[in-house]
Amino acid sequence: MAQSEIGHDAHSMSVVIAAYNEERFIAQTIESVLRTGAAQEVIVVDDGSSDRTAEILSEYSGRISVIVHAANRGKGAALATGIRRATSDIVVFCDAHLLGLERRHLLALTQPIEAGHADVTLGVATRKVGSDAIGRLTPTAILTGQRAYRRECLLPWLAEMEHLGYGVETFLHTKHASDTTLVVRLPGLVHLTKRHTTPPATAVARYVQEAREVSRAAMRLPALRQMTTARTVRQVVVLARRLGLSE
Repeated sequence: MAQSEIGHDAHSMSVVIAAYNEERFIAQTIESVLRTGAAQEVIVVDDGSSDRTAEILSEYSGRISVIVHAANRGKGAALATGIRRATSDIVVFCDAHLLGLERRHLLALTQPIEAGHADVTLGVATRKVGSDAIGRLTPTAILTGQRAYRRECLLPWLAEMEHLGYGVETFLHTKHASDTTLVVRLPGLVHLTKRHTTPPATAVARYVQEAREVSRAAMRLPALRQMTTARTVRQVVVLARRLGLSE
């Protein structure tokens, strides 16, 4: 198995990145993770991309592990594939379109778990400085793509994760107690949204898909479903107006 470039002080963490048509920012994200020297391994799952994502990933042969899905199977399936390949005690999920990712961000996600202070950490990108811990759970935190778990805690849920798509984060939230979940601040990290990484028409389609898949997974959390769907609908309306698809 191809391994990432490891620093001498690498921690026991596997960074898993699900990538679908991420040609614009995937290289920058991978470079940022490798530059931290914090990960024992970096695993990227190309979830049936039709753009240049596969070509870009091939340039990292020997530095990261790349797994390719022949067809697009959704984010949940991509993450499940990465977890199966991971060999570290702690698995860190990172989205494929991040700017400014640093070593301190990865350690903010893993150190509370290593110290026994949490079973799950959820990372929220913010410009604010100060204490890393935020503590409270919010819809934004629950849906974040930057998070960490002990690998053994994820293994029982892999079969279900396969079919959840964008709803995978919401599903995982229902499987872990709130009092063992810690929200941490990731100051300086920039998480690009779909409207920044895809053409407007594609962004609208993906927001609609995300709302549908998150709502399915959030059936046990009605309040979260309503808030998430409302936010996504607002984003769809804004983009549709820009495209001239609605008045």
